[in-house]
Amino acid sequence: MLAVLPRTAVPRAAVGTGEGLQPARGWFLFAIGSLVLAGLLSLMLVVGRLPFLGWLFTDPLFFKRALVVHVDLAIVVWFQAGALAFLGLAVGPRLPRGVTAAAFTLAGLGVAGLLVGALMPGALPVLANYVPVIDHPVFFAGLAAWFVGSGLFFAVALVTPARTDARALAPAVVVALRAAAAANVLALLTFAGAWRTTPAAAPLAYYELLFWGGGHVLQAGNVALMLALWLQLWHRWSGRALLGPATVAALMTALVAPQVVMPGLAFTGTTETAYFTMATHLMRWTLFPVVLVVLGTAAARLWRQPARPAWGDFRFAGLAGSAALTLLGFILGSLIRGSSTLVPGHYHCAIGAVTIALMAAAYDFCTAVAPAGEPAGEPRRARLQLLLFGGGQAVFGLGFALAGAYGMGRKQYGVEQHVRTLGEYLGLSVMGLGGLIAVAGGIFFLAVMVRRLGAWRRPAPLSTP
Repeated sequence: MLAVLPRTAVPRAAVGTGEGLQPARGWFLFAIGSLVLAGLLSLMLVVGRLPFLGWLFTDPLFFKRALVVHVDLAIVVWFQAGALAFLGLAVGPRLPRGVTAAAFTLAGLGVAGLLVGALMPGALPVLANYVPVIDHPVFFAGLAAWFVGSGLFFAVALVTPARTDARALAPAVVVALRAAAAANVLALLTFAGAWRTTPAAAPLAYYELLFWGGGHVLQAGNVALMLALWLQLWHRWSGRALLGPATVAALMTALVAPQVVMPGLAFTGTTETAYFTMATHLMRWTLFPVVLVVLGTAAARLWRQPARPAWGDFRFAGLAGSAALTLLGFILGSLIRGSSTLVPGHYHCAIGAVTIALMAAAYDFCTAVAPAGEPAGEPRRARLQLLLFGGGQAVFGLGFALAGAYGMGRKQYGVEQHVRTLGEYLGLSVMGLGGLIAVAGGIFFLAVMVRRLGAWRRPAPLSTP
């Protein structure tokens, strides 16, 4: 377990010689693989939004299919697999091998089903909020397999004792990760209840009701994951814990405990008013107070800390970038008054905040699970990558917000777009620039990760320096 150590003593997060690392490594492979696919799809989506290239694309359904798979990979699979990787790092040696094998098998079949389902003739993309879908049995079989596989691991990891030997995760971080696991389990139960009670309807109305409640609960799980990563990045950056386990437990209880009502409301009926409005109120009032408490504590520590750590550390870049995107997302969210591109501007900042935190933590994760003696990588490259992605994501969100301020509608692509004003044109152009910078940062990250993953297959040296 990491103790409060001076900066020179925290270069590597040693977790042992490899025992029990298979679950962590396996889920991390799912996370990186999903991000590779989502990144390729996002490039097509950015190009399709550019006003001076939209005339090239006359089939909006092409972009909508790409958008469905992109969102499910970049939000559902990437975030859940990232959380599961860190949970595997915390509890891996104590997990039954059969559970891990079953979870991996279902998850692999799930990702394959998502991709194959998108290629089925006549498959209709439905851009429902939180979990967009392609209305085809193969796609839904894949989505169900992913949720069952990830849910099985979340549930087992939630009740499995953390490892007692040398760990890469501080105790408070494990508490927050368990909260993320609990929120994900609650979200999956909410999906199950909604599936039982949602009446047949037009595709968009049906899937909106089906995923509305559980989708909101998933956001609580993503926030819990982000806060866990903030605590880990702070600990690795400063050598000190930001908050103790008891304080984190109280904050996580305030975040996750209210979500317990959602499965019951889903099993009661998704057409009831309480199901729809309660999910909205829970996300509106339970997420930001906990986030602001953690941010306020970090700001106070920085102000009072006499000897500040190096600002150039990539962990600080990831932490600061995630915090900035979170606050920007809060601001843009408060400005939403209708269905415009302000909505994707808000949530791209929100999901970008979780993503950059997960990217920053991934560098230490790779070092933790690498064979003994494997070099830790170059911190300067990590910092540059995080600055590229975070800056691009912020510009991307602001461009969407600018276009939305002038009335630009959301979920429109190619020839569907009607750019009427200079503000809309400028906003979409800024969005395109930011999106391309963010994609460049994402490709940079993936190139580093693929190189680091390749090192796992090499045998460990006989001795370490």
